[in-house]
Amino acid sequence: MEVSVRLVPNTKTQSGLKRIPDRVMFAVARQTLDMAYNTIPRDTGRLRTSSMGGGVRGSNGNYYIGSYTGYASHVWNMPDSTNWTTSGTNNKWYTRTLQRHGATIMNNAINKGWRETM
Repeated sequence: MEVSVRLVPNTKTQSGLKRIPDRVMFAVARQTLDMAYNTIPRDTGRLRTSSMGGGVRGSNGNYYIGSYTGYASHVWNMPDSTNWTTSGTNNKWYTRTLQRHGATIMNNAINKGWRETM
């Protein structure tokens, strides 16, 4: 007995599967930025404003977020023992957000990417 099978891929599904990684990466960056907002040190508010104003930058699965002031890297590298002017803020705000909420961010991003694409 001989069996012959012909596989005809669904082009819409193939196209969607190719777009999912990019959408997931964008969603991870966006959610990280949004969730970190209240932990970004706030004295004058410029650091937070520049972060949200910059938003998520990049394309093709290569996205980044940042705080676009001349002093952002200095604040980022301040010691944990710093007496922050605003309660609940800290250094390395994006890293801390991913460490604390990474699994939730990733699950949400995957689900969002799947819903939007498929």
